[in-house]
Amino acid sequence: MSKARWLALAVLLGTMGLVAGQSTTKTARPKESKEESITQRIARDTKLSEKDADKFFQAVGPAIRDQLQRGKTVVVPGLGTFRVVRVAEHKDMAAGGRPIVVPAFNTVEFVGTIEVSDGVNGENVTPAETVPPFQYHALPGQTPGQKQGRTHVPSNRVP
Repeated sequence: MSKARWLALAVLLGTMGLVAGQSTTKTARPKESKEESITQRIARDTKLSEKDADKFFQAVGPAIRDQLQRGKTVVVPGLGTFRVVRVAEHKDMAAGGRPIVVPAFNTVEFVGTIEVSDGVNGENVTPAETVPPFQYHALPGQTPGQKQGRTHVPSNRVP
């Protein structure tokens, strides 16, 4: 079997294992140990050896990275889509309130499938981190909504 076919099979098996783990439906599954790693889980669910499951995880990251570096979109069935997106140059505030220009850069965007989104929004899911809401901080000496002097421009209409 060619290397590409092995990789495709490995990605498919890994994705199936991840989706099975994210499923919100109540199905009879063997009791999971709290110490079970993702590699052990994939090995158990796919009947692969732990060594083969580890080889899969060692290969899938670089394979996805290589495809992204070529500008390709990577779709992992049952999991989601990875793609490269460009963030345009923009202005922001540095720590201390000093305005800066952030140069344009590329970043990786992941869009999960509906099943993944539904799974992570289940009742018993505890997030690893909670992002605080955005808070506006006025510049020193200003209050939000404070008017900045007279801005009226005289009319240029001829009477």
